[in-house]
Amino acid sequence: MPASKHPGQVRIAGGSFRGRLIKVPPTARPTPVRARETLFDWLAPEVRGAHCLDLFAGAGALGLEALSRGAADCVFVESGRSAAGMLRRVVDEWQVAGRVEQADALGWLDKSAARTRMDIVFMDPPFGSGLAARCCKLLARNGWLADNCRLYLEAGKRDPLIELPSELEMLREKVVGDVRMMLAGRKRS
Repeated sequence: MPASKHPGQVRIAGGSFRGRLIKVPPTARPTPVRARETLFDWLAPEVRGAHCLDLFAGAGALGLEALSRGAADCVFVESGRSAAGMLRRVVDEWQVAGRVEQADALGWLDKSAARTRMDIVFMDPPFGSGLAARCCKLLARNGWLADNCRLYLEAGKRDPLIELPSELEMLREKVVGDVRMMLAGRKRS
């Protein structure tokens, strides 16, 4: 994959904020533009009006991309103080319906009551951490997932497959560069 034309930044690929740049915290590994374009092609019918949750948000590229494409709102959960602060500034400057929670994703999912059931959840934890499977269980157990939810999981292409809770099934999967993209949803009865 070619190097970015804007080191330390990532651009929004589509929607009303297309082309805007987001500063990337040094600790973040944002989803590549090509992978985000593929993801939002998959999600196109579900994004408009969706309530979104961006776990392990980092620079917030996934949630901001969803807001750019018409999502109703997004909650960004990021544990790093600096990254959360940078993301808060973007949410304020862009005047989008976003809320940034500086918190550990597992702890936040376990302690927070689902105020809104989420239509789309983005999850991009550190590769090889095993956090995705644990978060999936908490999302399902604690009522975070809407009936027709979509759950996007990102992992390293060599990471083991993520074990999903029994009520979820894998809908799509693709490898782009070093990233394994997975889209899950509720099982159909």
